[in-house]
Amino acid sequence: MSTPPNKPWRLHPAWIALLAALAVLLAAFVPTLWHTISAPPVAPPSTVSAGLPWTIERLPGGGTRVFGLSLPGSTLNDAHAAWGDELQLALMASRGQPAVLEAYVENYRSGPITGRLVLSAEAPHEALTRWRDHAAKEEPVSADTRRIALRAEDRSEALRAPIMGIGFIPSVQLDAATLRQRFGEPAQRVHDGAPVEHWLYPERGLAIALDAKGRELLQFVAPAEFERRLRAPLVN
Repeated sequence: MSTPPNKPWRLHPAWIALLAALAVLLAAFVPTLWHTISAPPVAPPSTVSAGLPWTIERLPGGGTRVFGLSLPGSTLNDAHAAWGDELQLALMASRGQPAVLEAYVENYRSGPITGRLVLSAEAPHEALTRWRDHAAKEEPVSADTRRIALRAEDRSEALRAPIMGIGFIPSVQLDAATLRQRFGEPAQRVHDGAPVEHWLYPERGLAIALDAKGRELLQFVAPAEFERRLRAPLVN
C-alpha cells in the first residue's frame, strides 16, 4: 500500500475557534501565571514528565522531544500511554479537503500550565477513507468542518500512526515578554495580517502565533521538517 506525499502541517483552524470564548474568561483571572513559574513543576500522573511547552529537548539525529513526545519517533500509542482516556481521537474533515487524523487532550495540565493539546498524525489515505466509511458518528465543528468519531476497532489501528506535529493552545494570554523569556528571540518574525504575528524558531522546530485578540498557538514539528511544514506554508 502506498502512502501519498506528506502535506504541510498546520493546526486545524477549528480547534482555535473552539477556544475563543474560553480565552476571554480565563484571561481575566490568571494573566500573570506564566510569569510566576521559576522551575518546572512535578507533572501529575495524568501527564508526561517534562511536560512544559518551553522544555524542548534536542535529540541525537536532529529530532526534539516536547510534552514527553519525540518528533520524529512517537506514535499516538505513546500519547495514549501518557494520557489514557483523556486522549480523544477523531478525523477532521473540511469541505473539499481529505480527512486528517488528529488526537487531542482537552484539558492538558502540567503543574500549573493548562491548555488544549492537539496531535496531528499521519495515516495512509486508504486507512483514512476506510475509517470514515466506518465512522460511528459525525458532528459539525464549524460551517465547513466536521469531526468524525472512530469505531473501537479502527481506533486501535489509528493509535499506531506516527505523530508529525503538536499544537498547544494555552489557557492564559501570553505576551511578547513572556515568550521572549521562555523561548528567547525568534530567528524570524512573520506578519500574517494584523493582529497576528508569527515567531519562528527553526532550530527547535517551533512556530508561535502571537494573537493580540485571542489565544496564542504553539506549533511543534521535527526541526528537519520545519521549513516544509511550518515556514513555507506561512510565507507562501
